[in-house]
Amino acid sequence: MPQTLDEILRSARVMIAGTTTACITTLNKGERTVLATTDPLAEELCLLQYELDEGPVITEVRHLDVVVSEDLENENRWPRFAVAARGNGIASLAAFQLYSNADDLGVLQLYSAETGAFDADAVTVGEAFAAHAAIAMLAARDDEQFRAGLANRDIIGQAKGMIMERFDIDAVQAFELLSKLSQQQNRRLHLVARELVETDHPTPADI
Repeated sequence: MPQTLDEILRSARVMIAGTTTACITTLNKGERTVLATTDPLAEELCLLQYELDEGPVITEVRHLDVVVSEDLENENRWPRFAVAARGNGIASLAAFQLYSNADDLGVLQLYSAETGAFDADAVTVGEAFAAHAAIAMLAARDDEQFRAGLANRDIIGQAKGMIMERFDIDAVQAFELLSKLSQQQNRRLHLVARELVETDHPTPADI
């Protein structure tokens, strides 16, 4: 995912005329996260929207595919954020929705030091770019989840094998014992399994 996000931002600066700095941010079940930025200024501008609770990500992008402010000097929709952005040398912006559902929103936010940087041509390119970026981003996230699932399954299998050998029981009984431990400790099954494996076979750092 990090490499995918960095490539999206690098490409955005090249392909979408006028872009000075950019970031990718998400709102997931109320949690607000800046996933990637081109530089500290982009991160600061994204975080400012969350701190001030105003800006295109907060108020509009969930309902619109793209939000543009051609001149932040005369922006009335988000007055405090506009003043802060201008104070950081930003004159215009464009926010593109990457994906949106009831609990999850992804946004590509572009900022420019030029007034009116994101004209109709830039928006057209940006919308097409955002569609491709969303596919790449979601595919990378799914791949990470798939690999994490495989790792969890592997550690559960190791724990089952240890329990079967230690207590001379079959695989079903070993899994039932693991499940019971998970319920008693109110912890996810793979975490209980990992603790058992690492206690019996500590990594070099733990020795």
